[in-house]
Amino acid sequence: MNRQVGPARSLCVIGCGPRGTSIVERILANVPALYGDRPLDLHLVDPYPPGAGRTWRTDQPGLLWMNSAAGHVTLYPDESVDCAGPPRPGPTTADWLDAPLHDGAYAARRDQGRYLRHFFDTVTRERPATVRLYVHRARAVDLRRVTADGLPPAPGEQPGGTPAGRQQVVLDSGEPPFLADRVVLAQGHPETRTDPAPPGLTRIGPGPADPDALAAVPPGEPVLVRGLGLVFIDCLALLTEGRGGRFVRTAPGGPLRYLPSGREPRLYAGSRRGVPLPPKPARGAPDAPDAPAAPPAAPRFATLDACRARLARPAAAFGRDVWPLVLAELGWCHYRALFAEQSARTRMSRQDFEDQYALLHTDPERLAKLAREAVPDPADRLDLDRLADPLAGLRFDRADDLQRQVRGHLAEVLRRRTGPTRGVATALVDGLQRAGAVIEELWRAGDLAADQVSEALGLFAIGTHLSSGPPPLRAEQLLALAEAGVVTFVGPGMRVETATAGRRTVYRATSPALPGVVHEAAVLLDARLAAPAPERAADPLLRALLSRGELAVERTADGAASGMLRLSGAGLHPVGADGTEQRDRIVAGPAQFPRPGTNAVYFRQNDAIARHLLGDD
Repeated sequence: MNRQVGPARSLCVIGCGPRGTSIVERILANVPALYGDRPLDLHLVDPYPPGAGRTWRTDQPGLLWMNSAAGHVTLYPDESVDCAGPPRPGPTTADWLDAPLHDGAYAARRDQGRYLRHFFDTVTRERPATVRLYVHRARAVDLRRVTADGLPPAPGEQPGGTPAGRQQVVLDSGEPPFLADRVVLAQGHPETRTDPAPPGLTRIGPGPADPDALAAVPPGEPVLVRGLGLVFIDCLALLTEGRGGRFVRTAPGGPLRYLPSGREPRLYAGSRRGVPLPPKPARGAPDAPDAPAAPPAAPRFATLDACRARLARPAAAFGRDVWPLVLAELGWCHYRALFAEQSARTRMSRQDFEDQYALLHTDPERLAKLAREAVPDPADRLDLDRLADPLAGLRFDRADDLQRQVRGHLAEVLRRRTGPTRGVATALVDGLQRAGAVIEELWRAGDLAADQVSEALGLFAIGTHLSSGPPPLRAEQLLALAEAGVVTFVGPGMRVETATAGRRTVYRATSPALPGVVHEAAVLLDARLAAPAPERAADPLLRALLSRGELAVERTADGAASGMLRLSGAGLHPVGADGTEQRDRIVAGPAQFPRPGTNAVYFRQNDAIARHLLGDD
């Protein structure tokens, strides 16, 4: 099946989850045009099943759901993708599963893994006859440079990324190392080494929900939970429904109630903001809330060209020059939806408002004045600070007061995102997605310097908070668990310390919003993903390359580590500690699943990676 026509080039993709698998598809799609009848060896390295990888493996509990609607997820680059390689149209996750979805729109993670494995099997089965495929179910632990003959370089010699040099891929499986000409690192979210728990205490995480570790938490025991995001939602499902608890409605359309099994732990949960992520808005008409939504419209103000023009200014800063365009975009989405769907809550014609808004969009102060004139109720105006930090500055005399405040906040957010007036929240989320896509484009195209990337990610944390939440049903279940007393909210600015209580060592959690209240437990659940920190990577391959200076950590202007590896820009080639760009290596970091019909940068970048790997440069 694989005809040998001269020596074969060898490519290696390390990490074969969704990103690595998409790059494999783009390699195979581009082989006929770029490589013709020449032989190609393609090595894939991952200890987990190819396609699904670690995060989407098919043996995990069905209680773990995706937080993206299955109809919005695809791994098939359709005709909307503006790239040099050929398209490969195919089904979304919802189309392929063709089965009822959780909360009407969301697939279980293990079912998403089935979709990804099917995609991998399909594209590799249909590969060109000249491609020999090698799947290594192992972990890469080192990547050593050798000469063209496969020998180690002479002392002091560094073959680097020259065509004459090759790379020896070392695995932890005991099989002999193999040689590769070009290598892609696509390991996904890197695990970070953490400090061990003090003697007598248990710490779980940070990282994705771990069913085995959670199963060891004793029933009825107090557990401190740090983090109220998506990992927290997953852990909740495993510790409640996963232990026999049930959610019921006392009447059709009525509130959800939780019936405990008696095997749940008692959870004391907090975070920096002190409130959970808002859920995804329900879509479609009230009688069909989960109908498919059209892709977000093109930006009005924060366009790619407008942002690039601002970045071209002397000494441009993302916050000063680009962020005002993002804020204008979000306000435009919010107020247009308010005028269209709740005009009784405004006191200006929609046309007059839009005309003035377009003229004033570069002046935040005058935009705020316009909003006050047009929208009388402050609760209807867009206030990102309030949305991002609803408990800011609040103090509570009693723990019950805090619980009522957080439960009331969650109930109000659910109403705004699932009720008849949810169009305004939906419009804001769409605006965040379109602005986020522009920022991602700038980042992945190399338009942002390291300082600008750090600033952009920090400012756009509001986008993650407001648009990346769980399915609405999961938020409703959290409210029911809080009302049942299974979950107690610690408050904003949660601080966790170890302390001595009598003869015991315990974890203690406090919040400045609730002075004098202390929660103690022997178990700490870090329900969050660790912040990127390459210098603390658990991955042995990353550690080896960093130790030799073949990878380097990007630093900001003040010398602080940015949490990112130093890359060449759009090419994603690592830049070593000595400043050398290694063009025979590519670092493809994790990315969100692309939406169909959106010309997703995910596919365009993966196509460019594949064409570089196959090219002669």
